[in-house]
Amino acid sequence: MARLGAYPRIATLDGSEVVVVEQQGCTRTLALKDLAPALPDQASSGVFFADDGARIGRIGDRLLVGAAADNQGLRDRDTTQNDWLSSLMGSTSIGAWATWTSTFSAISRFGATGIMGASRTSDSQNESGYMGFVPSAIGVAAWGVADETQSPTTATAYAYYGEAWRMPGVNYQPSFCMELETVNMGGPAWGVTTPFHPNCGGGTYAIQIGSGGGQTEGASDAEAGIVFVRNPARHRSGIVFASDSLTGTDGTDGYGTAIAMATRQGIEWRTGETHENVQGLDSGAMVFSTVSRSENGQRLQFSDDGVLITNMAGQLLFSVSPHTAPNNTLNIQAGSGQAAAGLYVQKGENGSANLGLYPGPGGELQIASPVTGQGARLSLNDQPAMWLHINVNGKSLRLPLFTPEQAGG
Repeated sequence: MARLGAYPRIATLDGSEVVVVEQQGCTRTLALKDLAPALPDQASSGVFFADDGARIGRIGDRLLVGAAADNQGLRDRDTTQNDWLSSLMGSTSIGAWATWTSTFSAISRFGATGIMGASRTSDSQNESGYMGFVPSAIGVAAWGVADETQSPTTATAYAYYGEAWRMPGVNYQPSFCMELETVNMGGPAWGVTTPFHPNCGGGTYAIQIGSGGGQTEGASDAEAGIVFVRNPARHRSGIVFASDSLTGTDGTDGYGTAIAMATRQGIEWRTGETHENVQGLDSGAMVFSTVSRSENGQRLQFSDDGVLITNMAGQLLFSVSPHTAPNNTLNIQAGSGQAAAGLYVQKGENGSANLGLYPGPGGELQIASPVTGQGARLSLNDQPAMWLHINVNGKSLRLPLFTPEQAGG
């Protein structure tokens, strides 16, 4: 054979090269693409499709990259815990299933990014002539297809699944299953996002949850956009807004919109009753708005001054003052039949059963009531049927009350 290094060096490899292999006195040839399917330092062909000359690398079975390559890839899950993730998961009740069931695994040995994907819209536009369409610039895409029709079955589809593990003793930094960041380097958007126009020109959105996938036929409504479950641990809170995370407020001053909904969209609290064989189908309480014009709207505000109901300009319509140690309470109760709706005092222990009505200075009590027997006179001998106890400006008084017969109607 020629001396090593006597052949000229090949600058690039495309997989068509032939390698000569000698084994037990026999010489064989092998295509380089079969010997090393992942070609190193392969320059871009400048095209995307194979029929245009793009070089397509293919591995028909599984690919384990980085620390995942330590896994033997055997059938027995519990004897192939060679990579560090499988060793960690295998020490818990869930088992080492992640690498064991994956077609492609990339596990970092250096605490850096395991898998990264990126795309940009300028390439989408610039290459649209060659591609034949304007593709969406998607950094990472995933599909989970539920097509198993057997019932029952344990087969479940997940387009994306992720877990963030906090191990014992980790008490300084938080752990995130996912962090989605918007990076707006372009200043204010040209439009405004509202429930009636959710996307605007130049808008940046950390999450958009849609339904239908753009399918124009066959797609039905999804059951829910977000669902919190116990599996088997719980969340201490469902949704938390940091005090300074919303434009307009830092949590101590100003105002910021945490949730914006359209008219006739509401919040419901479902009961645990079973109706039509479904538990939680019926609502026990709900809050929603049917206001069609802002000028007719109202605001509910909880303040240090109490519960305030105002118009949309902030002008007070009604308020309930706070009380740190209430003893006597007021109950507003509807009536039915001939029973009148009314205001009722609930007397507390060592409390008062009095009901107070307090006009402002110079004001008066005004009551609309039918008037009968105008001009009628009482006999000097008529005695009131009973006395009404009232207190005016701190002085106890009695008002005489007469029967309709005494008053002439």
